[in-house]
Amino acid sequence: MKIYLATPMNGRPIEDIKEKIADWASLLAKKGIDFFNPFSEAIAMDNAVDGVVEDKRPVEILCNAAKYIEDCSSVLFIGSMDELRQSLGCQVELVIAVNYGKGFYLYDDGEIIEIESLKLTWKFSRRTKGQLR
Repeated sequence: MKIYLATPMNGRPIEDIKEKIADWASLLAKKGIDFFNPFSEAIAMDNAVDGVVEDKRPVEILCNAAKYIEDCSSVLFIGSMDELRQSLGCQVELVIAVNYGKGFYLYDDGEIIEIESLKLTWKFSRRTKGQLR
């Protein structure tokens, strides 16, 4: 078993991110559970303003981290349901995990909740010819 640790990063202080991940890494290590930590302090520092992550290339950073979900059995989101709703990157990690048969767990207010399925709502609108952006 290997767990991918997901937590919101954009707009958050680097020290807060490190602390959250370190707490979970320590807990998992004590239980003998392998994990992948997608947080890179060097990348965070390159994208920080006054110690707060401000992703300049969020899709690139997300893709470079999320590719490691492939090697994990599940994803553990460290944060509340509200934080998950606000984090676009973590929502993508959720979709990847659930759609590809990985477990997705949310740690919220002292409780671990398993997200078994998603109800995705898609709405498409149509542009007329010549309106490419």
